Amino acid sequence: MLFRVLPISACLILAGCADNLAPDAVVQKPSVDEPDAVDSDASTSETGFEERGGGDSSQNETQQVSQTSTETSSDLPSQKVKPVKYNSLSEFEEWVILCKGTERAFVGEYTDTEDAGTYICRRCNTPLYKSDHKFHSNCGWPAFDDEIKGTVERKVDADGYRVEILCKNCGGHLGHVFEGEQFTAKNVRHCVNSVSMKLIRKGEKLPDVILATDVEAAAKGTQEVKEKALDDPSSSEIDGSAATGKSPE
Repeated sequence: MLFRVLPISACLILAGCADNLAPDAVVQKPSVDEPDAVDSDASTSETGFEERGGGDSSQNETQQVSQTSTETSSDLPSQKVKPVKYNSLSEFEEWVILCKGTERAFVGEYTDTEDAGTYICRRCNTPLYKSDHKFHSNCGWPAFDDEIKGTVERKVDADGYRVEILCKNCGGHLGHVFEGEQFTAKNVRHCVNSVSMKLIRKGEKLPDVILATDVEAAAKGTQEVKEKALDDPSSSEIDGSAATGKSPE
């Protein structure tokens, strides 16, 4: 009888040990009915990724579009910006071109020049005369018996006698025009100050014309920005920099 009791006691002791080990066993080896631990971790990882925004498809698309735009813009040729100011002039050039002065006879740079090319306005680069129009009049200033069509404007002087010639684009003073002198078959003489022109010799590239409309538009825009800055220094667009002349911080 004692022999039979001992094994039963031993079994009870072993059963108690098994109860102490059960919780660890459950953690290490989940039951068949419970979801797979690996899959649960993966799901949690994916959820966390979406919560951080990594799984946001719209954000990815925005980044792709931005990258595509950057790549596309880098492939585009650079566009030339139109000048918005006339060429800089010396004090003497301003006196002749803007104040209608006259340089002394026989001292001008182009009085006796015979080089082939195109004479352009020194202030705005408008082509005015071709070298084929030039002739020697012995008057002391460059003389032309014709002009490039549509580039020279005529205006009667205040004395009602002489006729002033100006660049039609920028209004710069060129000189005067005379007719009936019989110097050439065209019977016309444009008497032009050398300082009002610049010769672009044959084979050289003509510079871009600085259009008066562009200069006026730029000046108007600058004035509007300044006025806006004075009216509202805290404007987010200019941040008061135009009024103060300082760059925004």
